[in-house]
Amino acid sequence: MRILITLLIIISLPGMTAAHTTYRGYSGAPGSNGSCTASCHSQYSFTPSVTVTGFPEIYEPGNQYTIMVNHVSDSPINQFNASVRISAGSENGGTISPGDGTEIYEISNETNGVRWSTADTDSGTFVWTAPDSGTGEVRLYWAGLQGVRSFGADTQIVLISRDAVTGIDYIPGAPVQFALKQNYPNPFNNQTMVEIEIDRPRRVDFIITNILGHMVFGWGQFISQPGTINIRWDGTDIYGRALPTGIYFYRLTSDGGNITKKMMLLR
Repeated sequence: MRILITLLIIISLPGMTAAHTTYRGYSGAPGSNGSCTASCHSQYSFTPSVTVTGFPEIYEPGNQYTIMVNHVSDSPINQFNASVRISAGSENGGTISPGDGTEIYEISNETNGVRWSTADTDSGTFVWTAPDSGTGEVRLYWAGLQGVRSFGADTQIVLISRDAVTGIDYIPGAPVQFALKQNYPNPFNNQTMVEIEIDRPRRVDFIITNILGHMVFGWGQFISQPGTINIRWDGTDIYGRALPTGIYFYRLTSDGGNITKKMMLLR
């Protein structure tokens, strides 16, 4: 599967997408009903302030992720529409299920959309099941309104995840320690492997940086049982671009602390 990095874009300007209480399909995603702000929400009495979190920086095919929607200040969120699409197209990327305070809607221009089940809500959740391996880039489109229809504030959020050729395999087992092994081969040219041993359920985060400390690769997940994780890296960055010869550092982080090692890439 590919490694993904998340890009968060928040736009809060007149004329942007939003969702009226009883309207569906205005998430701003390709193929949706588009934007209704220009005709419905032309006045703005405050700066919108909402967050959408939980969309993973790295997704595992078939895994479920809880997406959280929260209003930060001022009015509750009157209503929102959201969907996940493959790349910049109109095809659904994975599937969405309802969570706390949300419901799924199906209309001709936007299937598998999600919105509040009750208007004017402070916070809630929905669940996203990631698509199959090899799907590539997916985008979460979210658009919502705070305040009343004719005198409110709009927010549009787009979260982007990219796929890379790097593979991550999990092998259940019973390691006796939390460990980060030396990559092999090292030095390497086309591909190297890093082995991680997980001794108990815990959240783990793995990143690779260049000598300047800039992250070029990242992966993280909660591991629910002991086992071994094998990470195959092909020496490309998060955009799939080949990196130059040099020393790179890889670090494993968990509640047990940090472990860092270095590797050599030769072109």
